[in-house]
Amino acid sequence: MASNLVEAKSTKTATSGIWVELHLPSAKTLARYCAWGVGRIAFSLGLFSLFGITASLKLGIAICESTERAVRQLLKVYDALPYSGVPMTQVIEASAVAVDEPLEIITDIVAAIEGKQVMIIGEMGTGKSTLAQYLAYTVGGNVRVYECEGTPTDWQGLEVIGKGEDWGAIELGMLEDLDDLSNQLKLRTERGDAALVGTERVIIAEEYPELVSKVPSSGEWLERHARRGRKAKRFTVLLSQYDRVAAWGLDGKSDLADAFFRIRLGKKAQAHAKSLKNDQLISWLKLDQSHCLLDDQPCKLPPYREMKAAALRGGSTIFQPYADNPNYPKNQPEQSLKSAQAEDSGEIFADENRLLWRLIQKFGAGKSDSTIATEILGYTGKRYDQGMKLIEQLRREFGN
Repeated sequence: MASNLVEAKSTKTATSGIWVELHLPSAKTLARYCAWGVGRIAFSLGLFSLFGITASLKLGIAICESTERAVRQLLKVYDALPYSGVPMTQVIEASAVAVDEPLEIITDIVAAIEGKQVMIIGEMGTGKSTLAQYLAYTVGGNVRVYECEGTPTDWQGLEVIGKGEDWGAIELGMLEDLDDLSNQLKLRTERGDAALVGTERVIIAEEYPELVSKVPSSGEWLERHARRGRKAKRFTVLLSQYDRVAAWGLDGKSDLADAFFRIRLGKKAQAHAKSLKNDQLISWLKLDQSHCLLDDQPCKLPPYREMKAAALRGGSTIFQPYADNPNYPKNQPEQSLKSAQAEDSGEIFADENRLLWRLIQKFGAGKSDSTIATEILGYTGKRYDQGMKLIEQLRREFGN
């Protein structure tokens, strides 16, 4: 072992003075290391940039989230201010509950139509004529009807003009209405509304749109009655199956249209409710035939039997002795009349003539012969002259 130590020591001593040659890196090697260093620096800068951007974005997100939470808290307080501090969530829940408000139904149609004229619109069989007569007798006054297609049982007991498409008779009647309207307005101007009490009159025009094209004076008749009729105690009721403004001759005349209430019956009412996009109103109209529309408002009419009974009661108070009146069917004007004799002669006057004379005395007081002939005896149109002759004969028989 000692020999080994001596040997190693001698070896170290022998090589300690020897220089080892070390070569410097070549230019190629230096260039390679420089390129590596530049790449490493680039990667480091990229990572540092990404870290900085990430940190900035995280900070921005944190700031935005904090700001959002603060704004939401402020918004809750702000939204509650109009509701006295009630949380907005509760207000939304309360307002989100669907509530069907009850319809405000008109039940007194006569009071509802006060001050305006009336159009009744509905298809056949909906009761337009019955409603028109009910309104006429409820409003009160003498009733005149323009009807070109009526049957003998229609409009019983009323003065009817124009049956059999007698357009000339309707034209004369409307001209007479215009003169009557002028006289009423003149009387009102001179003596006031009190002078018109008891002079009320109702005029019903069946299928008025047809009269627009057939009767020349219908336009002026409609305009004047629309503007001033109710002031002159003249109430007009126009009937039709058509709901178009043009059919009534009111196209471009909105002021005249506003003078009328529109009462829509049956499917016409339902169609109008659909145009209003009111499903609740449509369902209500389908429940009963007495449900209708007064303009856009739901209206419940009296039962049909009640309206029909009112029309019959009103019609029975006016006796019109001509052939198409079932209350008094005998055509008495065409009968020969006996000459008047003194009471002591013992001859009895014909019962029919005596009845006519009593009717004239009861309902014709203060009226002209023309009014008696048309409104009481029912002689209109071509039969007007016969009525005037009958009145003269009755006066000769019974005096006065």
